[in-house]
Amino acid sequence: MPGFFYFCIMSYEELSEYFSNVTLPQELRLDRASTQLHVADFVKQLLKNMKNYPDNWRHQYQLIRIKNALENPYNGPEIPRF
Repeated sequence: MPGFFYFCIMSYEELSEYFSNVTLPQELRLDRASTQLHVADFVKQLLKNMKNYPDNWRHQYQLIRIKNALENPYNGPEIPRF
């Protein structure tokens, strides 16, 4: 997993600083099967949840996925539609 090491070392403060300094798109393709809509609102909510529930790693994981997608945009094939 490309973001594994980031997941292990990035704190709330680091993630909050990163997302405050980056321009967030309205829509972001995370991987072949996942597209995040309303990215700015979602990041804001995840940061709030991460601060309020520091033992819940899921918020941090989602933020790392968004960070990785911003730094390395997915450009592979889409899922075929039948």
